[in-house]
Amino acid sequence: MEAILENLAQYGPLGLWTASLLWMNWQQRKEIKEDEQRAAEVLRYHQEQIVERLREHDHLLDKAIEKIDSGLAAMKEKYAEDRILRLKDNK
Repeated sequence: MEAILENLAQYGPLGLWTASLLWMNWQQRKEIKEDEQRAAEVLRYHQEQIVERLREHDHLLDKAIEKIDSGLAAMKEKYAEDRILRLKDNK
């Protein structure tokens, strides 16, 4: 970049003006790339956090489903036992 600026300086004020425009443009592109990299890192961090929380919720849902299934199984057994007792009492 410096070689280009030195070559443009040979053309006087117009060359210096062109060089300053090129330099500002290069700086802006550099800053934009840095901003995009920071934004990508932030996005990646938040995506990782979302995935982690989804895994936690998945684990909690699995536990809740197991508890519900065991509770339903216990209720079915209890109702079956009660039904058998009622049938014995009716005979």
